[in-house]
Amino acid sequence: MDSQIGLIIQLAGVSLITLLTLFLRRSINVIALKHWTNAWLFLSFALFCLRLAFSYQQYSVQLFSFYFLTEYAFGFLLVAGCRSLTGNGDMRWRHEVFILPFIIVAFGLPFIADDFNLVFNIHSLILSGFLGIAAVSLWRTKLGTFGWRVMLLALSLLVVNFVHYFAIFTIRQYVDVEFGYLSYNSVIDLTLQILLGFGMVIVLLEQVLNDAKEANDKLKLAHQQLEQLAHVDPLTTALNRHAFHGYVNRQADGKQIVSGCVGFFDIDDLKTVNDAFGHAVGDIVIRAVVRGIREVIRAEDLIFRWGGDEFFVIMIGLDSLAADDRMKRLENMLTGVRIEGVNELLTIRVSHAFENFDDLTSLESTIARADAGMYRQKQLRKGLSNVASPNSGRRNSSRELQLTT
Repeated sequence: MDSQIGLIIQLAGVSLITLLTLFLRRSINVIALKHWTNAWLFLSFALFCLRLAFSYQQYSVQLFSFYFLTEYAFGFLLVAGCRSLTGNGDMRWRHEVFILPFIIVAFGLPFIADDFNLVFNIHSLILSGFLGIAAVSLWRTKLGTFGWRVMLLALSLLVVNFVHYFAIFTIRQYVDVEFGYLSYNSVIDLTLQILLGFGMVIVLLEQVLNDAKEANDKLKLAHQQLEQLAHVDPLTTALNRHAFHGYVNRQADGKQIVSGCVGFFDIDDLKTVNDAFGHAVGDIVIRAVVRGIREVIRAEDLIFRWGGDEFFVIMIGLDSLAADDRMKRLENMLTGVRIEGVNELLTIRVSHAFENFDDLTSLESTIARADAGMYRQKQLRKGLSNVASPNSGRRNSSRELQLTT
């Protein structure tokens, strides 16, 4: 194939790669893509200058200088793009000064010899150096993806290709041998450049997919955290009413019959503690009670804060007698408790009652019965004999109303 025609084909192919990267920049915000797009633009301009230099001999010195310069810019930006793949960081100004010596070389090479073939070996060696550095920079990213391997292969073959040009054009200066198509072939260059461009596109898409996966993972984590905040009481980290109703609705969708017991708890004389030591101490007392309840119940049991100083637990597969027996430990744990900000040891009393349930559909009514039983125990502790007083009846009715709303 004629070298002029081959150069036109190479220019057309590189221009298509350039257009592809330009379109990708509209939707992919990756620093490497910015560098690589500019690199392909420079390479397209370099090939265009080379084509003009062969046609307009009177301007060949200037056009060859621009060809060399823009090819070095291609190599420099190729390296910058590979280096930016880790961390997505841009170049700093001190890195940009490395191109200055090659600007001098680019404008000096055409004056070394009148024949382009006599300086192309030097140019090939410099360009192979850029490609080699790009390959090493890409290797250090350790991406290990398919696109990464394709790019690494393309860069390695391009290094071999331009080292081959260096050897061939150097030998031609000293040995009068015709190497035929091995001396220079634009189609081979274009094939390797297309392979490089293909690898770049795959790497960028892999980066986008990876970023999307990371963003999706962050959204899932944020959703879980928000869901936890919506279901957890911030003071005690016990579950709240919203979590309870969600639990009931989820269990209602199931077919299996679940039995167990519900325990209702209320801290005695918390108002007295608040009045004597302040609400901050009262909050500490509430947290201490929740910690105590957690220690005596099982890991699979659920504890809910119903409001204020009232809590209830759902214990699946455990009857009320066994659950009530566990609560004996709670009184010992809450006797002589040291509270920060209080000089004396406090004894915290908690009234409680347990009721059995045979089905989760009756859970709310069971909670109401446990609440009423807890209230009777509280009244007995205060020495009241009439546990079925009109006030107590009104209180239980009010509780049942709250449970159903």
